[in-house]
Amino acid sequence: MSQKGNAVQPLAQRKVLVIGLDGATYTIIDPLIEQGQLPTLARLQKEGARGVLTSTMPPNSAPAWTSFMTGVTPARHGILDFKEADLHRYDGFTGNFVTSAAFAGHTIFDLIGEKGAGVLAFRVPMTYPVWPVNGVMVAGYPTPDRRQAYVYPPELTAEFDPIAGFSHDEIARAGLQEERQNADEEIATLIQAMSRFLQEGKLDFYMGVTGVSDGFHHKFWKYHDPSHPLYDPTLPEATHNIIREYYGKLDRAVGELLAHVNDDWLVLVMSDHGGGPRPHRQFNTNAWLHQHGWLHLKGSGESSWQKRQRHTLEWLRNKIPFKTWLAQHLPGSVQEGVRALRTATNLIDWERTKAYRIGLQFPAEGVVINLRGRQPEGIVAPGEEYRQLQDAIIAAIKGVRDPETGGPVIEAAYRREELYPSGNLDQVPDVLFVMAPHLGGGADLDQLFGQLPLSYLERLNGDHTMHGITLAWGKGIQPGKQFDLNIVDLAPTILYAMGLPVPSGMDGRVLTEIFTPEYVAAHPVQHREGGALGEEESDHYQLSAEEEAEIRKALARLGYVDE
Repeated sequence: MSQKGNAVQPLAQRKVLVIGLDGATYTIIDPLIEQGQLPTLARLQKEGARGVLTSTMPPNSAPAWTSFMTGVTPARHGILDFKEADLHRYDGFTGNFVTSAAFAGHTIFDLIGEKGAGVLAFRVPMTYPVWPVNGVMVAGYPTPDRRQAYVYPPELTAEFDPIAGFSHDEIARAGLQEERQNADEEIATLIQAMSRFLQEGKLDFYMGVTGVSDGFHHKFWKYHDPSHPLYDPTLPEATHNIIREYYGKLDRAVGELLAHVNDDWLVLVMSDHGGGPRPHRQFNTNAWLHQHGWLHLKGSGESSWQKRQRHTLEWLRNKIPFKTWLAQHLPGSVQEGVRALRTATNLIDWERTKAYRIGLQFPAEGVVINLRGRQPEGIVAPGEEYRQLQDAIIAAIKGVRDPETGGPVIEAAYRREELYPSGNLDQVPDVLFVMAPHLGGGADLDQLFGQLPLSYLERLNGDHTMHGITLAWGKGIQPGKQFDLNIVDLAPTILYAMGLPVPSGMDGRVLTEIFTPEYVAAHPVQHREGGALGEEESDHYQLSAEEEAEIRKALARLGYVDE
């Protein structure tokens, strides 16, 4: 891997390698680079361009990876979470899981495959079930069985090793030793599979993703961060260093893959969002809306007994994980009752309520307006009353201060139209907040701020942040360039680098600033009509009961769904 002057490669012949490190963050990378622990990423940063990536809102892996693949926002592809969104319902979600059927055929894998020698998409999240592409696709997280490879074309299935030897149930019970073994197997499988195809060199586009970084953030931040309330200084140094250790292993994996390419290629190392601690304090949005008169409660509100019930459910969910039998066997009406109890929506007087909270992936928090004609008991008129209420909520939330720190409870607040000017906006909360890093969103109704019991943080103590990473390397990339990007910008930039026109329907832009002026002058951006994911109704792939149960286990392991 050597940098060769400023000569540029004709775009039509250029190949691309994308390495996804799910959840990777500069918060961990930068100190390790300074210590000389990440030589590969350090070299990419020095010889290439470094970008701060803004994830989707919310920064959940399901919408983020979908936006990466399609170049359009969640308002266009309709995915806010691993669960299917439906803001016509007061709980916000249908209970079904989203699948690749919502966007299959409209991704960069399809667009590149139409014009070139083919693609490899290796374990990119949200690619289950796999679909026909010109090349090879191996489904990424979540899949029904992590011990099995799901492959297109199916006749190649036997050629791929499973992601790891542990089942969903086994990895749920895994200790540190098993987690290490699982991560080592995942990294080794990535290197082996990607290297084979890179050595053959028959395709135009190669992409592989590992979830080790994100999984270790979720489960081991309490070991990594001395300021974490569960940090135990008496633990062995190897335990404290487990996240840093595996960033080093990922750096070496990236180096092994780069050994198969040269600077005629474009190389991207990227994440879908960042990572950090899970807050142990929470701001209760519905309690705040109640204080302002925008939300009303039935009768006298939440009793201490009801609150204890709800907190007991949370304790069981965090302390005794993966009781998926209940999710499979309880009647739907009972499951809806449990969800209503957990979110306290059963206590809200909808006939008098104008706005209410919907829980999103931290640090995002959403408020939905009880809109006439959309919600079952909507009371806010569309048009001027709706817009005035949006603005009033945003103005008020910006003024709220945390009594412990004196600082604001949010970093930013938006009307949904500001973030997403097009698409099916009825699948997006009417107001979106980015919470301050030390505060999560809560469902309590009787107090504005609350303390998350530390027992809730034992199993899942890390969470997402809005900003991830992007490193770009290759001929024509400006060495040392620093830039900002949105995750939707990567798809059009990849197409541009490969000499392909960018569909006009993509929401992202080509990151021309990372290339030298000479490169851009020699290779102007081209566009074409259509070719991007539209707003038409997509096909629906119905998961079987067995698939749904196993995918629930996979998602529950990292706290993405309730158990």
